[in-house]
Amino acid sequence: MWAFAALLIFVVLFWRLGRPTLWDPDEAHYAESSREMLASGDWLAPTYNGQPFFDKPFLFHVFQAAAMRLAGPHELGVRIVPAVAALALIATTAWLGFALVSADVGIVAGLILATSPGVFALARYAILDSLFTAFEFGGVALLAVAALRGRGRLQFPGYVLIALATLTKGPLAIVMCGLTFLIAVVASADARKRLMALRWRSGLVLIVALASPWFIYMYWRFGRAFVDGYVLDENVRLFAGSRFGNQPAPWFYFQVIAAGLLPWTGLLAGRLIDDARAAWRGERLDMLEVLLWTWTLAVVGFFTLSTFKLDHYVFPAAPALCLLCSRAWSDVRTSGFHPRHAGARIGLHLIGPLLVAVGLGAGLFLVARLELPRAALLVPAAVTLAGAVLTATVNLRGARPLRIPWIALSAMLVTYVGIILFVLPALESRKVVPEMAAWVGSHASASDRVAVYRLNRWTNVFRFYVDRPTVHLDSPEQARQFFAAPSPFYCAMLERTYEEFVAGGVPLRIVRERDGMWATSGRALWRRRIPPTRFVIVARAQ
Repeated sequence: MWAFAALLIFVVLFWRLGRPTLWDPDEAHYAESSREMLASGDWLAPTYNGQPFFDKPFLFHVFQAAAMRLAGPHELGVRIVPAVAALALIATTAWLGFALVSADVGIVAGLILATSPGVFALARYAILDSLFTAFEFGGVALLAVAALRGRGRLQFPGYVLIALATLTKGPLAIVMCGLTFLIAVVASADARKRLMALRWRSGLVLIVALASPWFIYMYWRFGRAFVDGYVLDENVRLFAGSRFGNQPAPWFYFQVIAAGLLPWTGLLAGRLIDDARAAWRGERLDMLEVLLWTWTLAVVGFFTLSTFKLDHYVFPAAPALCLLCSRAWSDVRTSGFHPRHAGARIGLHLIGPLLVAVGLGAGLFLVARLELPRAALLVPAAVTLAGAVLTATVNLRGARPLRIPWIALSAMLVTYVGIILFVLPALESRKVVPEMAAWVGSHASASDRVAVYRLNRWTNVFRFYVDRPTVHLDSPEQARQFFAAPSPFYCAMLERTYEEFVAGGVPLRIVRERDGMWATSGRALWRRRIPPTRFVIVARAQ
């Protein structure tokens, strides 16, 4: 068992972690800011392209810059922090299940989380969500054990972890914990009694004492620019404003959870139905169940109310949801025919058919649409077979679910092996901006100017791989002024933009050109390809 678990976690988190170049756009943005922090020695104020970067607090950049110093300023060094943070999150989830329920519940919850699409994606994408969730849920887990098991000393390291989460993503960490606290004490008298027994006032003081000095320092150093850039722009306006159009519908995050928990979605839905029926009948839910649901409600509810939505925002709910799935699996295994677990029992029977449906659908789509090696067909075939075996075994008369859901976990492992072996290299072959930026970096002299013109999502990737200050040009007027200056230059742009400038009389010539994908998308792998985008590096015509 332990060998399989170690293999699964290694593949999901670390196998070929540093192979792909950086993805557009956020990964490269964070990586460049951390590299500049390492180069400047200023470990408190992140910058991007030499300018203050107020997107998030500094702690993720500190960890990432330290990792780049140890492992090198390349893809592995950039990504090792989110991967290790994901490992810590898996361990925390398993520990919480072990401490409050049983070893089996903890192990299954940790393995379900390890095979979740969110962990696979965010452990391999160098942004701060894995680290933030590791700190935040780690703090919540310690507080939960302190309240439910009377181990009061654990609450203080819990408050420290919440402070670290605040220094990773901002006061949102305190807001989510506060919402969970309020919902729980209103929903359950038992929760109110246990949570109010914690020294939460002292905890709040400790959090503020640890986290506030950085915010005070940034205000002292940058003044109004920090207030406008971080407090208003990246928090208030992002949550309540209308800066971005075409935002998802209010039920967006429920779709994200349903897809992100496959193939366990039916099991979670069944658990929710069972708990709702029990509450309707006046039965008291145990405290852990209340806290897991209230944490999920606080996270999902908060971001549902936001006017700006991204799928990974609700990732902090994933550990709680995996614990709920693990408890449902365990309850069906031990007393599956009890009416209290009827919904979970039905949900468990859906896991196999869901795997079959996903495997068949992926296989048909791969054959009909995707340009991947024939060997990739082994992946949907294996997933379909695993689903069929699981469906047959759970429907045998008198059969109980296995202690550990190895069949479903193996299907997920095979899926990720296929993605790493076939999908990521195919996408990598269509990413041309990193190579073009590296070419500019190796050919430009110290006096040459470097710019990008409207590369949109690829601008940050270009900046990272060119590894030198870069002018970001956003308008034709800015570009013409840049081109008119006397010193030599290199500028990355699209071929059609180059043709427009040349037609307008700007003396430019192409020194490097490649066809590639404009946005990272599975559509780039379709057999009937969308037309590739022509990227060019231009210099002054001689």
